Amino acid sequence: MIKRIYLLLLVLFCVFNSCNIVKPFFIKNKKKEARKEKRVEKKEERKHDKGNMVTVVIDSSAYVKKDSLKKPSFDTLLARQIIANAQKKYTTFQSKAKLHFESEDQKQSFNANFRMLKGKVIWVSINAPIIGEVVRAIITPDSVKAMEKINKRKYLYSYKDIQKLINIQVDFNTLQEIIIGNAIATDGHISDIKELGTLSTIFIVSPEYNNQLTFNKGDSTLKQMQMQTMRSSVSTSSLLIAMKQYDYFEGRHFPIERTYHIQDVKGAVELDMDINKYDFDKELDFPFSIPATYKLK
Repeated sequence: MIKRIYLLLLVLFCVFNSCNIVKPFFIKNKKKEARKEKRVEKKEERKHDKGNMVTVVIDSSAYVKKDSLKKPSFDTLLARQIIANAQKKYTTFQSKAKLHFESEDQKQSFNANFRMLKGKVIWVSINAPIIGEVVRAIITPDSVKAMEKINKRKYLYSYKDIQKLINIQVDFNTLQEIIIGNAIATDGHISDIKELGTLSTIFIVSPEYNNQLTFNKGDSTLKQMQMQTMRSSVSTSSLLIAMKQYDYFEGRHFPIERTYHIQDVKGAVELDMDINKYDFDKELDFPFSIPATYKLK
């Protein structure tokens, strides 16, 4: 049980790479869209053969002349700025949070402490009610080390080991981004932007994923992220993150209440996170020492 909870925390923020949920309503059918695009291309080719104007295809993020090319119906540069404004910048970060985990066969509540040095270290301590600390881990871009205090076991993994264990590609930077509450998977092509009341939703597509980011227009805070991967080598995945409540602290909007919903071929997983204490850019240490008596698992 403890190992499962630990592994959940370890891979929660990148597990979307191996999930399989019903396709969200906002994601277009790729095969259908591909067939439609081919029909449009053939139609344009026939026009060209007849001497009509050539349709020029360009990156929608580039500036174009209004009199020569058709501009997209949305402002790609503005969308990129919205995404950038919402990203929280930091050097170090620490937080204490209450977490409630639910799957099809179990429910667990526990506390977790996170400490991070951007780009270098993630330190995690998991505490159970009454028992106290049960797991401590330190994650770097090269390795994962953990110790389970109840059964006196230690876990030493390279990233290749982790990838074999959970059958996904582990990305240290992505893990840090989700812990801090930043949007991920933003490098793809912006295919559309929808406005609804006080919300602005940006659709991003790439060969590997479709992503939907919903922002509050007033302060550019990320309200929801819903993502589905498109990798053929592993099962299709989906991740929904809802930022339920924000706090404003030292010039940053920070999400203190969040819900993570993941579903794969093994079933659904949901984690509620309530952050009750946090700090940015303070001097931190990352204490981690495995007793010699602990057995390697």
